[in-house]
Amino acid sequence: MPYIQTLEKNIWAHYIPPYKNELFTSWFFRLSQAHGVKSHSFAKYYFGKEQLWNRDIDNSASDYLKKVLVENSPLSDQDVENLFLTSYETTLFEKKNINGNTLGILPLGIFHRKRKNASLMYCSGCVGKKPYYKKAWRLSISYFCTDCKILLQDCCKSCGNGISFHRLEQGNKNKILAQPLDTCSFCAASLSSNWEYANSSQIFLQTKINSILKDGYSEEFQYSFSYFKVLHIILLLISRKHNTWGRLRNACEFEFGPLPIEDGSWYLWSIANRRILFETAFKIIEDFSFFQFLIQKHNLRLSEFKKDSTLPYSFEKLFKSL
Repeated sequence: MPYIQTLEKNIWAHYIPPYKNELFTSWFFRLSQAHGVKSHSFAKYYFGKEQLWNRDIDNSASDYLKKVLVENSPLSDQDVENLFLTSYETTLFEKKNINGNTLGILPLGIFHRKRKNASLMYCSGCVGKKPYYKKAWRLSISYFCTDCKILLQDCCKSCGNGISFHRLEQGNKNKILAQPLDTCSFCAASLSSNWEYANSSQIFLQTKINSILKDGYSEEFQYSFSYFKVLHIILLLISRKHNTWGRLRNACEFEFGPLPIEDGSWYLWSIANRRILFETAFKIIEDFSFFQFLIQKHNLRLSEFKKDSTLPYSFEKLFKSL
C-alpha cells in the first residue's frame, strides 16, 4: 500500500472515494472491484472474522471494522460513520434498537447470504448516471427521487427479484465479473430503465421529509425523530383492519377512498402499496387542523395511538385540547 505523507498512513493502492450519501456495502463492493478482488476475500483479509453479507452490516458495523476503514483510507472517523445507517440516530430515530428492527430502517430479512425482503430501493435515473446505492434507499420514508423526479423501485422490473448486488460476484470462483451495480444479479437486466415519473405533490412530500431528516427539526414536533415516530405510528394504524384499533384506517378510507391491504407488517409490503399508505399518512401529519377534524368527526381515541408507543407531548396535546 502507498504511504501518503500528508495523511501519515498507508492507504489501499486502488482506493476510490465513496459517492455522496453512499451506503457502506455499495462503496465497499466497488472498492473490492477496483482492487480486482471479490468482496468476500477482500473483507476476510482486512476484517478477519467480521461478516459482511450474512448480516446487515450497514446497520451493525463494529468499532473494529470502522477502525480498519480509517486506518487504510483517507476517510476520517466521521466520514466512516456517515457510511452507515446508524448515522441517522437522533434524526430519523432517537436510538438504535440493538435487539431488533430500528424504526425507519427497512429490514433485509437475511438468511445466510440471501435477502428475503425487497428492502433496498433504487432510482433508475441515479444508478444509470452513477451505479451505486444511497443510504436513503434503505429507509421506510423514501419513495421518490427528488433529483430525477421518478418513483423509487424495490425490485428488478424484468424478473421481479429484489436487489442483492453482492450476488453479482457469484459464479466462477476464480473470476472477477466486475459488473456495474446497476445490473440485476438474478437476470443481468439493467436497472437503469423503465422508470415512472412522480407527480408534483409526491416530490413536495419527499422534499419536505428529506428536509426534516437533514435539519433534525420539525415545526410540529421540534425533534425530527419525534415527527418520524408519529408518522410511523400513523402508518401502522392505517395499514391494518381491526375492530378495536382500526378507527384511523376507517376514517382515512371514508375521506380518501379504499386503502391497500397485505399480509404482514406494512414495511414489508410492496413498494406500490407502501407508497399509498405513506402519502395518506403524510396528509394527516402535515396538517394538524385536518387531523383535529378527523379526531372529532370520526371519534378517534388517544388510546389507539398510545397502544404500542409513548407519544411526543405535542401530539398528545392535540387530543387533550379538543
